[in-house]
Amino acid sequence: MGRYIIKRLLITIPIIIAVSIIIFSLLYITPGDPAQMILGTTATTEELASYRTYLGIDRPFLVQLGDYLYRLFIKWDLGDSWVSQMNIMHEIKLRLPRTFAISLYSILAGAVCGIPLGVMAAVHQDGKADRFVLVLSSVMHCVPGYVIAMVLVVIFALKLRWLPAYGIGGIKFYILPCLCILLGSFSGMARSMRSSMLEVIRSDFVMAAKAQGFSKNTVYYRHALPNALIPIITQIGGQFANALGGTMILETIFSIPGMGLYIQGAITARDVPIVTGSVVFLAIWFCLVMLAVDILYAVVDPRIKAQYEAQGKARAHRKGAAA
Repeated sequence: MGRYIIKRLLITIPIIIAVSIIIFSLLYITPGDPAQMILGTTATTEELASYRTYLGIDRPFLVQLGDYLYRLFIKWDLGDSWVSQMNIMHEIKLRLPRTFAISLYSILAGAVCGIPLGVMAAVHQDGKADRFVLVLSSVMHCVPGYVIAMVLVVIFALKLRWLPAYGIGGIKFYILPCLCILLGSFSGMARSMRSSMLEVIRSDFVMAAKAQGFSKNTVYYRHALPNALIPIITQIGGQFANALGGTMILETIFSIPGMGLYIQGAITARDVPIVTGSVVFLAIWFCLVMLAVDILYAVVDPRIKAQYEAQGKARAHRKGAAA
């Protein structure tokens, strides 16, 4: 297992480098003059030329790219914002916990709600519970997240005045954003859990467990459920990793200064260091989350753990034979 983790971490390095080159190249060819956008339309030609030199964007593409990669991977420096002159890593440390909290709480709540609903629907296939889960998940899947957000704001903030409509503060400021992601995540999770559970229930080992006289609860929750959770773990990991960088609309609606709003503002202002630094940071985070998901596979499914151990023993045997 340790060798596998090290191998995955080493594979992450070329992935991050490729992401860095791609995002820098896309921003380089994007139309627009950052100096013009920062200084405004009143700036003279001499001021614009001087500011382009100051930013370093008047140099050839390969020179800019090499300097960017050197600063990022050798000096471990994400740079400073062109607009605010603030250190990007410092800003990420301030904003990431807000986005992280919204993503974590909503995805975990979605799993707590969605997994039991999916299991219930699979166990009672074609029953009332199954039809309820299918209809609910279909409706929630079709409604855009921003529509859910606006409805929740109207009901709980404007009409009932139970919760704040925007800003940051105590835990009550995070309830509506978390509820928006929760409503979108648990419905898809319930549907996926139902499909996975149905597939496992029809497998041979579950049929054998039923033939041996085990109770339904033992068959479904001890034998079938751990195997059905494997694709759900992948879905949870993907949702969590994507939510860290994909909450732009929600953070805009609720005026939460998190990573999504930070990246959106940088894209609008053509603040290239913020966009590249934030995307690289989120790419690293995504790779680590996917690695954690693979490790959880071995915890949930003993067959995967046995496969890792067998590979390790095979490598040790080959080394011993070669010696």
